[in-house]
Amino acid sequence: MKKIIKLVIKWLGTTKLLSIPRSYIGRSLAYYYLSKGKLIYDFVNSQSKGDIKGIDLIKRIKGETEMLLADQEAYLIYITVKKTEKIEGDVAEVGVYKGGSAKLMREATKKPLHLFDTYEGLPELSAKDNPKQFQKGNHSASLESVKSYLSGYLNVNFYKGLFPATAEPVKDRKFSFVHLDLDIYESTLNSLKFFYPRMSRGGYHKS
Repeated sequence: MKKIIKLVIKWLGTTKLLSIPRSYIGRSLAYYYLSKGKLIYDFVNSQSKGDIKGIDLIKRIKGETEMLLADQEAYLIYITVKKTEKIEGDVAEVGVYKGGSAKLMREATKKPLHLFDTYEGLPELSAKDNPKQFQKGNHSASLESVKSYLSGYLNVNFYKGLFPATAEPVKDRKFSFVHLDLDIYESTLNSLKFFYPRMSRGGYHKS
């Protein structure tokens, strides 16, 4: 039965019958098919032009740079930033890599965006990390390259170094959304300790 359903979705995702401009169902199924069966968003609850814009934006960013997020993860970040727009506080990311998810957030809000990273790859691992999965220096992208990629945007702040040693400039600020993309235990724990008491009511952090 599952095999038949997959075949039907594949056909619906590629057939021209549903590919007319602004066809919500056609576009949805097409993206489902293109993401190899990974549903990007809920068909029932996501029926606005903003949703299509977000999915198109993810495709465009992935064509511009490497972004280590599945489509559905990237879409969750985009739509959550938009939904927390009216909540007090700035937006931040710890673990920026090449700036793909930062661009996604910048497109979703005009709030101040704070980007923390070593810009030299992962730091030393702890005993709680898996050395077979991660190594020091993984996911390295220079500060200059990320600044260049995001050069067309205003109100973007960069902080180079090991977090939270670089957090002094934002210690008195509130946050409506924080994306923690750190991979390793100590960095994730330290980031949670810093941001949790600084989250506005109704704010959201993703790690």
